[in-house]
Formats: sequence, structure tokens, C-alpha cells
Amino acid sequence: MQVIAAEIWSDWLHAEFRRPEDVASFFGVRNSTAWNWWNATSRPTADKVMIAVLECSGFLDHLGTYVAADERRVA
Repeated sequence: MQVIAAEIWSDWLHAEFRRPEDVASFFGVRNSTAWNWWNATSRPTADKVMIAVLECSGFLDHLGTYVAADERRVA
């Protein structure tokens, strides 16, 4: 996965973490980066997405929900 939409990432962060500071700690990023993700003003790099894939069991389910909704919309 090379790119993930900022909105999808932000929605997942809101569901999994209490606050941006927790996001920063978990992913090892600056608070400003975590806030940008939280507010959907930027998207993560591939290495951060892979952390979510490998360490957060619900991430792929969350992503699958968006893919399924997009497929229904296009069909």
C-alpha cells in the first residue's frame, strides 16, 4: 500500500486512540505530525501504515470497510 487517504487514516486514529499525543507516542512521530493526521490534513508514510497493519488487528478491517463501500458506490 503506497498511499492511504488522510480521511481514512484520521477516522481510524479517532476510533483507536484517545488523543493525538497517544498517536505520536505509538507511531514515534512528532506531536505536530500526529495532530496533522488527527485532523486529516496529511497522510502517513508507508512505514507507519505497515506498523498499523502489523500491530493493530482492527486496521485492515477498517480499511476493508472503506474499500467495500467504494466498490458498492462504483458498481
